Amino acid sequence: MRRAAIAWLCWGWAISVAFAEMDGDFGADVRKFSSLRHQLAIDLAKQLDLSLPEKAHEFFKAAEAGDWSSVSNRFQDLKLPGPYSIIPELRNELWSPVLETLGGYEQWVEWKKDSALLKMFYQPVLTSMPKGSVYFGGTDPGRFVITTANAIKQAPDVYCLTQNALADGTYTAYLRAVFGKDLWIPSEQDMQRAFQQYVGEVQAGKRGKSSGIEIVEGRVTVTGVMGVMQINGILARMIVEHNQDAHPFFIEESYVIEWMYPHLEPHGLILKLNKTPLKELPEETTRRDMEFWKTFVAKLHQQPGFGTNPAAQKTFAKLRCASAGVYAFRKRYKEAETAFQQALTLCPISPEANYRLAKMYADQDEYEQARSVITKYITVAPADAVETAKESLRQLDKARPLLAGEIKEVKELISQLGAKEFSTRREARKKLAAFGPRVLPQLHQQQNTKDPEVRGTIWELIEQLERETGIEP
Repeated sequence: MRRAAIAWLCWGWAISVAFAEMDGDFGADVRKFSSLRHQLAIDLAKQLDLSLPEKAHEFFKAAEAGDWSSVSNRFQDLKLPGPYSIIPELRNELWSPVLETLGGYEQWVEWKKDSALLKMFYQPVLTSMPKGSVYFGGTDPGRFVITTANAIKQAPDVYCLTQNALADGTYTAYLRAVFGKDLWIPSEQDMQRAFQQYVGEVQAGKRGKSSGIEIVEGRVTVTGVMGVMQINGILARMIVEHNQDAHPFFIEESYVIEWMYPHLEPHGLILKLNKTPLKELPEETTRRDMEFWKTFVAKLHQQPGFGTNPAAQKTFAKLRCASAGVYAFRKRYKEAETAFQQALTLCPISPEANYRLAKMYADQDEYEQARSVITKYITVAPADAVETAKESLRQLDKARPLLAGEIKEVKELISQLGAKEFSTRREARKKLAAFGPRVLPQLHQQQNTKDPEVRGTIWELIEQLERETGIEP
């Protein structure tokens, strides 16, 4: 294969030799992948002295035959009542081959069995990475589509992992069994150290208030997606630090992993994770990225089927959001705005593209632009997302600075806190509280007033409004 020699020539449009083994029918590719994963499960069972249950064999055979309804039904046979419960025989390294097989099929169906659109995803991703790269998939297509396409080639060149499952001991055990000879993968002890590190950082106030740990009868547990993802981030960092001298790293972002951002730069559809933090983004990287996405977005809009394929729209929009986030982190707001707007042309109902763009505007005190983004989103958002969007708009209104007329009104209300009539004082306090944290600067200016009663009311208001912002009083 010539792939290693030509991988850096282009980010995805001129390269076809690398995928000569793939026939263009992703459904056929998934069936072939299912056969390979079936054999992998058999080999792992033998290697690890495990038993692959007959139900699992039936699942793989259904996948190899391409019978989607049967695949779905046979998968349910491998589960027990309750969320994420699986039969005991598969609570080990054998579960990942099953899950990856199902994931490949689900994406094939989710993308409306559109092989051309799927190829527009996996080919630019895989041809952009040199041989021996470690790729962290994040979203379902980022994990399962790329793993499928990479695995069915004659000699898979890239190590496909997912950062979202690293805190799952059965998944890291699977990685050790499959990649352990080539990559350092966290052991059970390493995973425990990551857990202890995270809990320690939460208790020390380094991880914020919503980090998802609970202590029940002396036992510490992590709850919620964000807590688990932060542990995943610690484990991902371990993997990078132990392997980066021998392997380049790339990532398809799911959740933001903050420690990565100083190391990241746009790389076609995905992101490159550099060994050391970048002082700034290279101008050539930015120029190349902008040219790539301008061409790519145009091709997507011209591609038959893209306009009626929500899965493809969502996937490509999220990919662009990830690189937009890198620009925003670098305060390259012009490039970030362009990238977020491109994401919105690909998927106008993307909550991530809308909220991240609005946040970027708000961070620059451009509240009217932020409001405009969310207001427009409300008109196109799915029904179950509208109330969340309206709440976001309310929060924006609470955060934006006071206008000149509002400042005058607030000053008048503060003066009324010393009125003789109790009803006037009460009404003034109520109206000041309704402004939210936006009135804090004016209240702080008056907090040492000589009138002890007014001073007490102002202090109470400051304490109340700072709680709303998350500031410790």
